[in-house]
Amino acid sequence: GHPLSLLLIDVDRFKAYNDIYGHLGGDDCLRLIARKIADALVPHAATATRFGGEEFAIILPGTPIGPATAIAEDVRQAVESLRVSHPGGAWEGIQTISVGVATATPQPDEPALSLLQTCDRALYAAKDRGRNRVETAA
Repeated sequence: GHPLSLLLIDVDRFKAYNDIYGHLGGDDCLRLIARKIADALVPHAATATRFGGEEFAIILPGTPIGPATAIAEDVRQAVESLRVSHPGGAWEGIQTISVGVATATPQPDEPALSLLQTCDRALYAAKDRGRNRVETAA
């Protein structure tokens, strides 16, 4: 009966970053971003994990959509504050992230995959609307 929020994070234009700095540079960048995400989550009851190549997922149990969106924005700003140089980046020549946010109240007959799919649509909306932003699922 409690809300469960999910944040999906995509490192913007990461393929271009790898093309410029190589795979070792890309790995270093992902480690920096992962540490910054973890630091931003310290005051929250949250679990963050790598979810694919340059994607991360954050699970926020007991967190409604409003606070989840605020946490997503905190994470986005924290990564932006790293100011990791990215000449191929879309925003001031630095590495940024896009974040999708979705919330559901789990039901016994509803598959967990539906929350993931909803959040993935929000992430793609963030990317389609210019990247370096947070979008919340409708």
